[in-house]
Amino acid sequence: MVKICWTFSKIFIIEILKMIILPILSFVLIFAQLLTQKNDWRDSFFKAIVLWGIILTIITELLSLFGLFQYFWVIAAWLLINCLYIFLLTKYSLKKHINNLKIWGKSLLGLSPMLILLLTCITIIVFLIGINAIIAAPNHSDSMEYHLPRIYYWIQNHTVAHYPTYNLFHLYQNPWSEYAMAHFQILNKSDRFVNTIQWGSMVMSVLGVSILAKQLGGNIRDQILASVFAVTIPMGILQASGTNNDLVVTFWLICFVYFTFTTLENGISKSNILFLGFSLGLAILTKGTAYIYAFPFCIWLLLWGIKNLKWQAIKPIVIILLIVLAINLGHYLRNYALFDSVLGLAATGERNKEFGVLISISGILKNLSLHADIVRNLQLEKIISPTTGLTNKVLEIIHGVLGIDLSDPALTSPKARKFYVPGLSTNEDVAGNPLHLLLIIGSFVVLTINQKIWTNKLLIKYGIVLVLGFVLFASLLTWSPYRCRLHLPLFILFSPFVAIVFSKSLPKQISYFLAILVLFLSYKWVLFNSVRPLIGENNIFQNSRVEQYFKTQPTYQQFYLDEVVRVESNQCKNIGLTFKSSSFEYPLLVLLNENYAKEIKHINVENESQVLIKKDSNSNFQNLNNDCIINIDRNKLKN
Repeated sequence: MVKICWTFSKIFIIEILKMIILPILSFVLIFAQLLTQKNDWRDSFFKAIVLWGIILTIITELLSLFGLFQYFWVIAAWLLINCLYIFLLTKYSLKKHINNLKIWGKSLLGLSPMLILLLTCITIIVFLIGINAIIAAPNHSDSMEYHLPRIYYWIQNHTVAHYPTYNLFHLYQNPWSEYAMAHFQILNKSDRFVNTIQWGSMVMSVLGVSILAKQLGGNIRDQILASVFAVTIPMGILQASGTNNDLVVTFWLICFVYFTFTTLENGISKSNILFLGFSLGLAILTKGTAYIYAFPFCIWLLLWGIKNLKWQAIKPIVIILLIVLAINLGHYLRNYALFDSVLGLAATGERNKEFGVLISISGILKNLSLHADIVRNLQLEKIISPTTGLTNKVLEIIHGVLGIDLSDPALTSPKARKFYVPGLSTNEDVAGNPLHLLLIIGSFVVLTINQKIWTNKLLIKYGIVLVLGFVLFASLLTWSPYRCRLHLPLFILFSPFVAIVFSKSLPKQISYFLAILVLFLSYKWVLFNSVRPLIGENNIFQNSRVEQYFKTQPTYQQFYLDEVVRVESNQCKNIGLTFKSSSFEYPLLVLLNENYAKEIKHINVENESQVLIKKDSNSNFQNLNNDCIINIDRNKLKN
């Protein structure tokens, strides 16, 4: 344990002194400056992080426009922002607001022993995941294929402009999470801190749901219980130490919901209009699921605006839409120029080809089944048979009545082909959240019984809007076992709802028991992440960083190592890559640049991005000195 703490401390202290401190300092300064204008630290927190996200986006897009997205100019941009906010802070006295934070801190000391215990458990979970995020190499399968490779090429090209690639996900997928990782990677000159973007989003989401709970009428106990629910969601725990983007989009959606509640409570203001647009724009720029999950909230806002503002609602609606468009404009334009669509290519087989009430019912049931393995979640499999088989049979019967094939190709992703009910997993691609789903369903059952809660109209409407978001998701997208990843924003957004309903309806001892139960059961996902385990065999402290990169695709490791030896023995400086039935790329990019920098490009590309090949770029690498071509064929590697 001492060795682990020393390793973590040494890496953290040495690395944090590098330039990634600049964007972190920017957030602190923005937060401090907002505190000088308003006593509410919660409002200042949300506004500060949203402004930080907007600033990062502007820096990325502007520098890319001039081909300056590189170390010197990124440092210069963050230094400029820091100097500006330091100047603004000199005009105000922070003493009063620091005292307010001290008062808030002292209020925590007045909490009951049980609430202090819950906060301590939350802190331990967050800390352990944070260690994992910093120590472990990024190795999620999607990250190896496009999240991190696109960052590599942006940094190499000094711009986020589209480029020739075999994997078009590099280009049209929503990029904000990768923007943030790119800044940290440029400033740190390594990928050491790229996992912390998701981890930081988890931390802020756990704090964020507690603030939403307060807006929904919850007391301090409800707020802490909401945080307990959010921090123990298995999929969230697993993703928080990696480089996916579901936690990032979750946090931006939490921000959007916060400003929605603020608008519903206080009415339209310039500030609310700006931050509604900012937070929604950032959510959409991060991941496409934001379109689906934010839509019911947008309708809620629209109906409220029509009721309270009549025709005057048009102006703020237009302004919000223009802000969202402006934030996404760079990405939209790049996509439209290449694909004739701002959304890029339609993912083949990922959208339902048929629609209707029965289709929606089928989609809802199949998506719920991804979180059906409650017996194993409760660790009762030794005395009770797992429910996955039973669930599968029940769904077969129901779909027989509906007249729908469970594995209908029109309703099933090509990635799955055949429907099945997955079991419990510690893999971030397919990990379900059975106990948390049971608690969500249970909260609705309790809500129907306890009519006293019905007076909380905001809470009731919030629950309905979240359900509508899930119905919309299940109705539009084909089924796949990987869809449980995309459910994460809904699970976290349900945290304050579940906490308040149970807390207001059940004896506090039962609420505390449920909180302790989910905290205890979370150890499996905190400690035994299938690709980044903290303890046990082949944990992140035992395996080298290179070995960790190949955790999901070990068959590639020796081939890539051999190819690097071949490249460097020939002193190649320009590397051309070709891919066949494969897109597992990032570890090769890392290995190729360990000893000296190389120019790496995809060659002989035959898709929409081939038009980006410049005629004078010698892109096929056939007539140049010191050139090497690496052909990656997945089928040959498997054989």
